[in-house]
Amino acid sequence: QRQPHGKQADMGDEVPCDDALREKFRKVHWVPLESNPDVLTKFARQVGMPEGWEFTDIFGFDPELLAMIPPGCVAVTLLFDSSSENIRKFKAEQRTQVAAAGQTISPDLRYMRQYVGNACGTIATIHSLANNVEAMGLPADSPLDRFLAAASGKNPEEFGAMLVDASELHSASEASAQDGQTAAPEADADIHHHFIAFVEKGGDLYELDGAKAFPINHGPSGGSLLEAAVKVIKANFVDRDPDSIHFNMMALVKAD
Repeated sequence: QRQPHGKQADMGDEVPCDDALREKFRKVHWVPLESNPDVLTKFARQVGMPEGWEFTDIFGFDPELLAMIPPGCVAVTLLFDSSSENIRKFKAEQRTQVAAAGQTISPDLRYMRQYVGNACGTIATIHSLANNVEAMGLPADSPLDRFLAAASGKNPEEFGAMLVDASELHSASEASAQDGQTAAPEADADIHHHFIAFVEKGGDLYELDGAKAFPINHGPSGGSLLEAAVKVIKANFVDRDPDSIHFNMMALVKAD
């Protein structure tokens, strides 16, 4: 289950930009991060996450396995097979339903579109941190703090486009990608696994997938981000592709 994550092209909606920008985005690929808590933790700390926080594996959906996760989980990441026809079909149906019905999105939610190939693990980590700046105490003038400050007031497309030229975040991501348990693939490798994040804002659970046209509000978290996230993951991903072994979940928690 420790797979490198996938390219935006696997799941992405059309990039809303002019031809010149689209061509620029098409040429930008980063070495994918391995789905490994040590790798995500290293990248997160390099860009500003305090030492008292870390990513840890979620080993399953059973209550006794969830009980192994330290209390105070502030984000959950999911790796899945983005080439799954069942999941792709559900994604298309979900977009149509949400676009028709509408949804409430917290103005405090930080969400970026993905235009950098193979950067979805990096983006899932950024989503996890950016939506918990206050809870974690992100240091002022850290690389991520500077990136978020520059993104203030920008829409998800503009926010995502900024990553193309974010040299500090790129360097940290590339360095972390070399520390996985498997050899890092080339930056432009055709990877069919995709990373997303789940966070809580205003009491609601949000699915943040930079390859989707918008974030998904899954409704009230019921006071437990972890339990709410794994419930959605099981229903919308695992149960729709029950024969797949390509699922991996991690939680962002305070270090023991």
